[in-house]
Amino acid sequence: LRMMATHVNVLSVFEAQAYVKMIGPISVEGVGSKKWMRQHNLLEQLNIQAHQNAVTKHDEFVVEAIVDAEKVPVLIQHLLVTEAWREKVFPLIADDVKAAASIKAYMALYHEATICNILEVILYHENACESAGDSMCELIDYLYRKLLKLSTKRLRAPKISKVEDIKSIAKGNINGAASLRRQATDIEYQVSMCCITITRFIAEYLGTLPVSVPRQLINHLDILMVLVPLMDAQPWQRRAGKITEKYVDGQWMRIDRKDRLKLTKLEAQVWLTIYYLLMDKRWRGMYEFTNYRKETLTRLKRYMNDLLKDQLPLLKDLHRLLEEVSMMKMPAPPKPLSLVNPIPVIRQSIYANGKSGKERSEVEWKQMAEKQLEEAFSPVSKDTFDQIKALAETYGSVAMDTLIEDPKCAQCGKPATKRCSRCENEWYCSRECQVKHWPTHKKVCSLLAASVKRKRTEMNEKKASRVEIRSEQKPMNESKVMEIVPEKENSKPAIENGRVVNKTTNPTCVIMNHEDGIQRQNGQVETEDTLDMLGFEEIE
Repeated sequence: LRMMATHVNVLSVFEAQAYVKMIGPISVEGVGSKKWMRQHNLLEQLNIQAHQNAVTKHDEFVVEAIVDAEKVPVLIQHLLVTEAWREKVFPLIADDVKAAASIKAYMALYHEATICNILEVILYHENACESAGDSMCELIDYLYRKLLKLSTKRLRAPKISKVEDIKSIAKGNINGAASLRRQATDIEYQVSMCCITITRFIAEYLGTLPVSVPRQLINHLDILMVLVPLMDAQPWQRRAGKITEKYVDGQWMRIDRKDRLKLTKLEAQVWLTIYYLLMDKRWRGMYEFTNYRKETLTRLKRYMNDLLKDQLPLLKDLHRLLEEVSMMKMPAPPKPLSLVNPIPVIRQSIYANGKSGKERSEVEWKQMAEKQLEEAFSPVSKDTFDQIKALAETYGSVAMDTLIEDPKCAQCGKPATKRCSRCENEWYCSRECQVKHWPTHKKVCSLLAASVKRKRTEMNEKKASRVEIRSEQKPMNESKVMEIVPEKENSKPAIENGRVVNKTTNPTCVIMNHEDGIQRQNGQVETEDTLDMLGFEEIE
């Protein structure tokens, strides 16, 4: 990724500060409501701006605003609420959500990914980790649950699609409920991979956090016994026959045979987390090396070859420590003070009934699901159109183009020359990749297409009003008016508003005849419809 010539912000500094102040707690009952959609829209715009600042290496004013306003605990609360909704409510409504309301169900699921993406950006900074306070223990519990699913293979990487699967998708043999469930699984997988990076940031800044956090992470949850099986499971890699793909920067990339031992970012994050937890004497001193733990940790030695240590030289010290652990009988650490494990207050309040304070029963969850199906996820809801319009404006922002260097296929990551003709946003290298990616792209495509259609309508209305004004202002002796418009030139194209635009510098004189609505340039006649296409190239 690189910054383009013009840096365009989604939000200004003052807008970001105002948006952060408007962020507040949400409830499971309110997921999908108008208030919830407003919160999602705010967080999505902050997420886009935060990533843009990180990529372009500009002032990270979104991170500063969130830390100064002490909103990290609120983000963690959003994360836990969305997790509870996905586990308890979504399975009850997935089969009954109509096509017109499925986009809101998708956004409710995607909210979890949005929050994880924001946390991934802001927890890179030490002061952001400190601002989480005691709520960091609840975030660690959440990360542990995600990593445990990956390490035990309860959550697997999506399989490489076969020809039969592609044909089935193309023919529409997969119903809406099955597609929505599969998208829920894909989102949870992406969120879990994001959790690997967040865990590494917390492990690095563990010394600056409350004393309850390292005890929760190391002793109570024993995160090391999850990370070692995670290395064995390798959820960032998938194979089908001779084809090997790795999860890199949120996409599956095909790996050549010669590059299979090359370390990816996610693998490096796991190694760094293990390194920070074992090489720091403070955390190693509070960890009791039982026989089971020693046997589990020494399994890491099988991966520590010279190529790995050349890519991460600090692993040489870790390798030496593991050799000592395997040969020596570690002395028992002093018994820690009897400390009460922190209570997950936020999670308990989410799962509890607001009136009685007791944990919700299955009947109560079912009643909540039925109510949301009738109100928030109803296809005839009066707020649905306005909410989708707001989302389309967020995801169709022009500033998103500044985060893209060269178009790459959304499915395989190869250089792309074609893109979706409906939304004009997603790029593909071939028709086969487009069909594979359609179940994932389908929901967002509708939003972007609506945004593109709205912008075109506005352009046509402005164009019609200009012609109307000009027709009223006719010259005294002739009906032709000289107008200066840019001339096309063979310069390198740039992407603007989802189209390839040729930048121009030399103006040329064009005669516009307002009586017949025809433009003449260099002796050629072009209708009003083609005026919009001057300097543009449509890509299918």
